[in-house]
Amino acid sequence: MFKRNFKTQSAVLFSLFLSACVSQQTEPDFDKQQAAKARIELGLGYLHQQNITQAKLNLDKALSHAPNYYLVHSALAYFYQMQGETEKADSAYRTAIKLDSKQGDVLNNYGAFLCGQGEFEQAYQRFQQALNTPNYYHQADTYENLALCNLSAKNTALFQQNLAQLEKIAPERAAKLTQLFQQSRTK
Repeated sequence: MFKRNFKTQSAVLFSLFLSACVSQQTEPDFDKQQAAKARIELGLGYLHQQNITQAKLNLDKALSHAPNYYLVHSALAYFYQMQGETEKADSAYRTAIKLDSKQGDVLNNYGAFLCGQGEFEQAYQRFQQALNTPNYYHQADTYENLALCNLSAKNTALFQQNLAQLEKIAPERAAKLTQLFQQSRTK
């Protein structure tokens, strides 16, 4: 169930990283944060190509360029999550949030991770934090994750509540979740 959601999550995460790399440097000095963004982009590209060694190498380089940049730790969390290293993923997500607690995408992704680990209450808290974050524009992703998490937790009432919220902002996604819910009930 979360496999599809992780694909959506990785697409959003990857586009976030790409958009972060678009701005051009005007100073002739070496910009460590820009270098870290470039390494993150490369690392995620390698990860999607299943080249784990090059992915990790580039993410480690990003970390060496900007060890206090939330985006580096968020990318590392995603890398560890995809490798099944849940303790390292959890730690990296926590570090990313500690470095910048106003990043709704990171909070949403951490919520999806926690839900995948069966930590539903903690996941709900992170999803709510994401929704309450100023300038967070991926509410549909979060409501979809909330609904899927509630479906995993077998909480039909909260599933329906979050599905209704999703229907207001992304009716086509809500329709797909409704189909998924109906299929899960027939099994």
